[in-house]
Amino acid sequence: MRVFKLAKSWPTLNTLIKIIGNSVGALGNLTLVLAIIVFIFAVVGMQLFGKNYQDCVCKISYDCTLPRWHMKDFFHSFLIVFRVLCGEWIETMWDCMEVAGQPLCILVFMLVMVIGNLV
Repeated sequence: MRVFKLAKSWPTLNTLIKIIGNSVGALGNLTLVLAIIVFIFAVVGMQLFGKNYQDCVCKISYDCTLPRWHMKDFFHSFLIVFRVLCGEWIETMWDCMEVAGQPLCILVFMLVMVIGNLV
């Protein structure tokens, strides 16, 4: 609280606090748009690849159990989309290509990377 009292008497600090406040408002809108994009891609991934992960799990797992990164449910699909946006997409795309086929997985993963990184 003392910082805000100091800002009233120090014009440069007051200007800096106003700029930071305006930036946080715009960042909130951007975060909301990114969350909507991640939600949409998680639902698309779950709908397109969820059944394939269940039916063809023996192609990617020796004991025929689902791996940690799969798109069978919404939560894991959401985590995969978040992982792709963070740059860790190679292993999950390889598993997707093994269970669902190359063209569709490459298309979806590239769309996630391009659209997600543009937002």
